[in-house]
Amino acid sequence: MELTKERLTVVIAGAIAVVLVGVYAFLYRPAINKCRQAGRECRAVDAEVLQAREAISLLGQVVTKRALISERDISTAIDELTKEGRSNGVNFTSIRPSKIKDSGDPGYKILPIDMELESSYKELAVFLGSLEALEKSLVTVEDISVESDREISAKLDTRLTVNMYLSGR
Repeated sequence: MELTKERLTVVIAGAIAVVLVGVYAFLYRPAINKCRQAGRECRAVDAEVLQAREAISLLGQVVTKRALISERDISTAIDELTKEGRSNGVNFTSIRPSKIKDSGDPGYKILPIDMELESSYKELAVFLGSLEALEKSLVTVEDISVESDREISAKLDTRLTVNMYLSGR
């Protein structure tokens, strides 16, 4: 069997086709699959970054709303605290701010406030939950003592100490 020019051309074209199919199957196709996978991972990371940016933005809004108050704004913050309680049905029988304590951090000080209140279970729970949403101050509960009223069992007598955080500057 003699190789003619036409046969030689067909053999070379066939060999080139086999090589191209091999290159496609073993090199190009796996590289394309890796690129697609990397693209999916990039989109997932982009979505996470977008969520993180939104969370940071919201946190920045909360921080600016709830900046630490100065000592001269204590009465305003206590007023906000009592208004929040009254709006939830809590009756304040006593409110006693204590001496301002050093926190050990120069950025803030702590004002303990002792309170005695009367409320129902639900009113107390809603009030305690609303402390987180105060806009003019940052407050945490340090101590709480709850007893049922001897005369009206649905009412609670509560002793509560909250810490109000003040700017150290």
